[in-house]
Amino acid sequence: MKSVLLIDDDPTALYVARNVLKRQNITEQIMTAQNGFEAISKLQAACSDPFYKEATPSLIIVDVKMPVMDGFQFVEAMQGLPLNPKPLVAMLTSSQNEYDIKRADMLGVDGYLGKPLTDEKLTEFLDACRERCLHD
Repeated sequence: MKSVLLIDDDPTALYVARNVLKRQNITEQIMTAQNGFEAISKLQAACSDPFYKEATPSLIIVDVKMPVMDGFQFVEAMQGLPLNPKPLVAMLTSSQNEYDIKRADMLGVDGYLGKPLTDEKLTEFLDACRERCLHD
């Protein structure tokens, strides 16, 4: 993957997720944002870059509950951006609220992962995405 964008207001969760990505050797470029608004600003900047395809992350892992702009608001705002190719999006949360899971599915999120992110959860998510791509 070119790059990954981690979005979480919890520095510990960002640290854990970053370490999982490094152990999995997913990418060398890991960007972070502390809320959805900061992440949207980074994606808007990437879209205005003449080499935006290189600057757009391949994977976005976003927390559900954050101040300023939560994960759902982020995904809705991101859908209005001209991202091409569209990145994979996984929501990372400690909530197993059925409404949140359905809402994420309705927004077209690629996965809903429980905190903390682990090697196994990331591998399972990426394998499921690869499998879906083969059948599309």
